[in-house]
Amino acid sequence: MRQVTGHCLLALVLLGAPSRSQDVGRSADKQQKLDAFLFDVQPRVIAPGETALLRWSIKGATKVVIEEASKSKSQLHEIGTFSGSGSLEVRPKEDTTYVISCEGPTTSCASVSVHVRPKQR
Repeated sequence: MRQVTGHCLLALVLLGAPSRSQDVGRSADKQQKLDAFLFDVQPRVIAPGETALLRWSIKGATKVVIEEASKSKSQLHEIGTFSGSGSLEVRPKEDTTYVISCEGPTTSCASVSVHVRPKQR
């Protein structure tokens, strides 16, 4: 498990909220940095057993780490280390927040959440 600081910690505080937070680094040109950063999940709401697709593209990232924290397990668990762009299919069993952090010219962090609807009886 990685040490979490800054906006990554904020993502954990907001765990379960369908929000996105982002630290665009130390650049004066924040809009340019925002245009170079994408972290998304589709769909955001799924039924039990369904999958969602995480997608990311972070210009200039030398290393990307994706972690997850579910409703019942609030500590971050590392899913893996990836290149600056890619996608990953996930199948959460309960509401889960995914946190991405990257290393490179700009250090960034963001989170997305997947809500799992309860089973219908």
